[in-house]
Amino acid sequence: MRYYMETPDKPSSFQSFEQAMQDLSRRLASRATLRESVIVRLFQHVAQRLNDFMDEPFRAYGLNTTLWTSLVVIYASPEHRLKPSELSVFMNSSRTNSTRVARQLQQHGLVDRLADASDGRQWFLRLTRKGVAFVESFLPERRTHIREALEDFSAAEVDELERLLRKLLRNLD
Repeated sequence: MRYYMETPDKPSSFQSFEQAMQDLSRRLASRATLRESVIVRLFQHVAQRLNDFMDEPFRAYGLNTTLWTSLVVIYASPEHRLKPSELSVFMNSSRTNSTRVARQLQQHGLVDRLADASDGRQWFLRLTRKGVAFVESFLPERRTHIREALEDFSAAEVDELERLLRKLLRNLD
């Protein structure tokens, strides 16, 4: 039993795992549990492939999707600046991770750290001119890249995919 659609001209990278699971299913009594396991593993497999796909355009710059998303969040903020604690909320990550991201962006010359004039204990991440130019020049390429990932889906399928992912997230939250 196949759980995904594979085209003859493009075999799936998931094929070997699924074959192993099919072999295992012959020895197990409960196919329902097996199917659920395959779906979860397929989701993880797709998530990893999607991460790799989304990171690919940034490798030449020494960046990744997390750093890119952080740049865009800062870019969209007033005056292109944001407190690291606010960035951690937007990125759904720890403050420690936001500090690491800030250091990496600073090393690339894309952000500066600025002290908050009203509270010296606080500081902001602000895009440098180089950071603003990078975001503005890369946004169209990023949109095209994302569309490539979804090009085989109809608009209705994209809507359904979003609905199902949101439903799964609600179950996991």
